[in-house]
Amino acid sequence: MTMTSVEDSARLTRPQRRIAITAIGGYFVDGYDLLILSGALLGITPEFHLRSVQLGLLTAAAFLGMALGSAISGPLTDRYGRRVVFFASMILFLVGSLSFLLTQSAWQIIAVRLVIGLAIGADMPAAAALIAEFIPARRRGMYTAFGGVAWMLGSVVAIAVTLLIFTVAGTGAWRWAMATGAIAAAVLLFLRHGTPDSPRWLRSKGREADAQAAWRYAQGDENAELPKFAPTAAPQASARALFRRPLLLVLAGICFYWCCNNLYGSAILLYQPTLISRIVSPGTFTSLLFTGCTSLLAVVIGLIVCGYVVERIGRRFLAIAGTSIVVVASFVLWAAIHSSAAVLIAFAAAIGFINGGTSMAFYAWAPELFPTEFRGRAIGVVNMIGKLGSVVGTFALPLVFDALGGGAFLVIAAIAALNVLVISVLSIETKGQTLEEVQHTAERRFGRKVAAAR
Repeated sequence: MTMTSVEDSARLTRPQRRIAITAIGGYFVDGYDLLILSGALLGITPEFHLRSVQLGLLTAAAFLGMALGSAISGPLTDRYGRRVVFFASMILFLVGSLSFLLTQSAWQIIAVRLVIGLAIGADMPAAAALIAEFIPARRRGMYTAFGGVAWMLGSVVAIAVTLLIFTVAGTGAWRWAMATGAIAAAVLLFLRHGTPDSPRWLRSKGREADAQAAWRYAQGDENAELPKFAPTAAPQASARALFRRPLLLVLAGICFYWCCNNLYGSAILLYQPTLISRIVSPGTFTSLLFTGCTSLLAVVIGLIVCGYVVERIGRRFLAIAGTSIVVVASFVLWAAIHSSAAVLIAFAAAIGFINGGTSMAFYAWAPELFPTEFRGRAIGVVNMIGKLGSVVGTFALPLVFDALGGGAFLVIAAIAALNVLVISVLSIETKGQTLEEVQHTAERRFGRKVAAAR
């Protein structure tokens, strides 16, 4: 019996759940960080008299860091293991969060945000690979998609913390709000203690004894024997196979999807309190409360997605349908910009289905698409491209909104529509398939076997 058949038919054990939850915790930290900044901008902007360009640089800095962190950590994850990166990223995040207490200028904040981004970007390839390699196929989509739910829960908690701190101490206490990210990182570091590298990766590196120990830990059985391993790529396959058919087309499709999703998704989410304040003119904290409500809506949608859609209907359908809803919501924001009710409903729909739908599809999808031998670097490339989309979106949205007003949302609708078209052509469904079967599906759809590069 192969490792594939055992992994994908076995029950989910308590240690496997623990590994998945600690990996998913990185997404919680990511969501917490972004929404803490979203609220903190209400204090940072007036204190430093930020203009649109400075505001764009400040918000884009973390996403640039995420792109760099993913690009660096992907190869490191494949070479030195998931566990090393898993811990180093959270230590860096903890130090960066505490550094906000010392910032005295906008440029210092931008520098710290870059470091924070490096940490978050470095964590994703390792976390996604661990979930994909430890969780059986029949439950993998649900657990990888739960990363999106964790992200949204992190954003909800961040809004609650921001409201509490601002209510007690005012918006001038934004440094303390930003520093609370260190608490989340410290808790996650404690929970990650004892997490091993995956048996798949260890065996691919010839570390048979370590792979056996990791398998026994995951099974919760000291007598469990590590099954034969069925590789997901040809022996000694080179990472250059990522840039050949069929993986090149798979990589291009998922990169374009995640880049566009981040381009408009990150921008809308991060600037939501600010944009709503400019369009609808509510009270300062009312915009934060509305942001919290849209995040809760996304959590509800996300739970439905995890519990039903992602495993029964599929990742590809979720990506196309969710992005189509974003197209409609963005068009409504442009067409009915002067209607407060329409704006609030459209914002809720856009945020709800980006965070609860299209992002969930990515979290479930991306780790399954690539072979174990270079899964880390593939996810690193995809996340790098996605976060570069966030850089462009968060930097450009204030400028585009100043220039076009509600027309900025028509631009977003057009980008989302193009995303629907591309992902319809350059994607495969992975629902219910083992990691090996996914590679065969890619070969049938796009041609050529994932073989060793010569």
